[in-house]
Amino acid sequence: MSRVVLRGLNGTNPLGFLASLGLLRLLRQAKDMARLGFLSDGSFHPFVEGFDGDLADFVCRDAALAEANQAWWLEYKKAGKDGVIVADLKPPPPVFREFLTACVEHWCRGDSEPVAFATAFGTSIIVDKTKNQNIKPTALHFTAAQQEFLGIVEKIRAAVTSEWARRSLFEGHAGQSGSNLRWDPSAERNWALMAGDPTEDGTSVDAPAEWLAFRALPLFPSFPCGMRIITTAVSGRGDDMEMTWPLWSIPISLETTRSVLQMPWTDEPRLRQMRGVFAVCTSAIRRTSQGFGNFGPANVIA
Repeated sequence: MSRVVLRGLNGTNPLGFLASLGLLRLLRQAKDMARLGFLSDGSFHPFVEGFDGDLADFVCRDAALAEANQAWWLEYKKAGKDGVIVADLKPPPPVFREFLTACVEHWCRGDSEPVAFATAFGTSIIVDKTKNQNIKPTALHFTAAQQEFLGIVEKIRAAVTSEWARRSLFEGHAGQSGSNLRWDPSAERNWALMAGDPTEDGTSVDAPAEWLAFRALPLFPSFPCGMRIITTAVSGRGDDMEMTWPLWSIPISLETTRSVLQMPWTDEPRLRQMRGVFAVCTSAIRRTSQGFGNFGPANVIA
């Protein structure tokens, strides 16, 4: 079975890991035999097996086809903004319930993709502490203020090209000027950690990697837990949250990957190795007083 190493991605980077999972999700829809693993030689590059086509063209084609079929699209009037329409993940509970109802109707007709994204976005029964009491979204929602999560996703999707995808997957350092989802630790714009005002510099985006990372969201469903929302692979609460994920050397299917993400990986190294896991990564979720989030650099435990 052919193996393709994605040398432009790194499994110890939250964005690189999410992008790897997103690619596996897409490949699984095309080929039942698609598998994902990571190199244990210290490079942490992901690799895929079971697909013999051009991966860059495959990613570009998915982004292009999604223009006409965005199962995840959610827009609504923002409270207190004179009817301004936004595409984000913090709608009022009644709006999100309508969205969920529509997703279930799609599922009943054989289209499960809307439900898959809806379960990742949030839950209609847990609300934030603002006066508007909008729903609390997934812990992976890092945008705030005037930024719109799904609006940024659409800009990212529209920017993907085959050439850019090839550079992103196989070469790395593929960032270009543009908005990002703040899943790459290098995207953090905390003035306290920088020599100058970061607002004077533009942001950059690796659009193919971010697009694939977004496509991985259904692997991280969110659930109500008491009066708060919890997201798969994310622990803690408030300003003390982190995401933990394993890296495995034995190529596994999407179904196995889904189970792996839901397991705790705090056991001793010998037991992890018996399961093919050679490293466990933990990345803190940093949030500013304005509500913006960002992953911190990952801590890797072999």
